[in-house]
Amino acid sequence: MLRRTLLQMLACLGAGRAAAAGRPARAARIAQPDLAWAVYYGEDIALERLAGYDLVVLDSGFKGDVQQIVRQGQDPLCYLSLGEIKRSSAWFAAVENSDILLHENTSWPDTFACDVRQRGWSALILERAVPAIVGRGFKGLFFDTLDTPPHLEQLDPARYAGMRLAALDLVRAIRRSFPDLVLLMNRGYALLPEIKGEIDGVVAESLLTTFDFSAKQYRWVEPDQLMYHMQALDGLRSEPPTLPVLSLDYWNGSDEGTIREIYARERDLNHSPFVSEVLLDRIFPEPPPCPCRPGEE
Repeated sequence: MLRRTLLQMLACLGAGRAAAAGRPARAARIAQPDLAWAVYYGEDIALERLAGYDLVVLDSGFKGDVQQIVRQGQDPLCYLSLGEIKRSSAWFAAVENSDILLHENTSWPDTFACDVRQRGWSALILERAVPAIVGRGFKGLFFDTLDTPPHLEQLDPARYAGMRLAALDLVRAIRRSFPDLVLLMNRGYALLPEIKGEIDGVVAESLLTTFDFSAKQYRWVEPDQLMYHMQALDGLRSEPPTLPVLSLDYWNGSDEGTIREIYARERDLNHSPFVSEVLLDRIFPEPPPCPCRPGEE
């Protein structure tokens, strides 16, 4: 009951979907109120499984035909980590023995925080990583790990001074260099509102539900955490330029009832939802409407 009351209150806070008016043409699709989108980090998938989605976020290691996805009328975006790098990344060798590499992320083994202040990091992103992505036919980028630089600066201001500003500068540089790409940012709330004018949308990951790595189970986000994130998102709609909010929640794929509820609650918050399992290596369609008799939902 407490969670439902809170969600009703937050729906009022976040009322009003970001308008497409005034946004660049590249962002028209992402701003539509009935946007259907998905995230898939597997290496390959039958492309018909992606049918029905307007926008699909894929990993850079995806081996399927990206240009065929475009021909099907969909917008493929490529995952791009700007604050961390995985050992499995095609670009890891370029930073392995440099000052760019910091420490390992204990939640994700073989993933390392990066010093975004280093010129070598921005050069790698701007001159090698993004051009390679564009060359494959991707229509945009899905920025991840932009929470890491400001978080490190907050933890140790002396050692990591300037990390937040460097992250902002990197996003701005990508926008200047690639003006036609759709730029979607995962969280990165600490970079708002300065970065609002450079990106085309924000993803609220684990807004309502998440995966608890310590307990190894899916769970609902605590109300105080939910309020914190909703307050961070509120400025995206209340102050121009407004931005659409897409939600990415995690739950067991076999639990259709709860997944249906997550989709409904996110839409009540005026978000474009997608629900998957935490590894994002499966796509399962949104469950059909509840077959309950009237009044029993």
